[in-house]
Amino acid sequence: FSRHPKVFSPLVCHMIQVGEVTGKLEQVFIQLAIYFEREKETINRIKSALRYPSFVIAAILFAVIFVSLFVIPAFERVFASAGANLPLATRILMGLSSFMQDSWHLLLVAAVMLVFAVRHGLRTTAGRFTWDQYKLKLPLVGSILLRATLARFSRAFNMSYTAGVPLSQALALTARAVNNSFVGERIEQIRNGIERGDTLTRSASRTGMFSPLVIQMLAVGEESGSVDTMLDDVAVFYEREVDYDLKNLSSTI
Repeated sequence: FSRHPKVFSPLVCHMIQVGEVTGKLEQVFIQLAIYFEREKETINRIKSALRYPSFVIAAILFAVIFVSLFVIPAFERVFASAGANLPLATRILMGLSSFMQDSWHLLLVAAVMLVFAVRHGLRTTAGRFTWDQYKLKLPLVGSILLRATLARFSRAFNMSYTAGVPLSQALALTARAVNNSFVGERIEQIRNGIERGDTLTRSASRTGMFSPLVIQMLAVGEESGSVDTMLDDVAVFYEREVDYDLKNLSSTI
């Protein structure tokens, strides 16, 4: 499995290794199957959260370009023939329309260059980290993406912890499994805190990612020796919140 890193993630390979060593390979594969099913559901939720806002933004941009290039010039000729003294806002709109008509080819070249620059930036570590951090702060959808990512973290961490992977190693594997470098860095901070002898709850609270309710749930899990159960409850908690927000997203927009 580890010879095919593009297909099987380090988390999967390590889980299978634990299953081979402990003789519980069948249980590990069942856990992985359940994890992948829930992972697919989470990915679908994230896509649902982004689909409608992306469509709205694209439609608005198209409408602005169409109005500036075709509608405002027609009114401009009417205003010119009437000789009326136009308000400032109208003059600004007509000036923008004239600029777009005269420089549309330059704007098109700039847009293409911007797309290539963004794609190149996302291939770099710093660029990917900046985008992963920024998209969690987007209006309306940022909080949904963050909670969906934290639900994935809770599921992956719970699966590794339940399988018997050492706590520090489980966090390191989970940091790469959440598919968000910003959240992954915060998970690494939790791992570093635990390696220094701190508790899971205090290390998690220092990241600022988790709500007070989730921190209390983790604290109860640590005190009662049922961290795995609490992690599953945390994942369910975040997934319910994501579902509720997605149902209200379109009406909010």
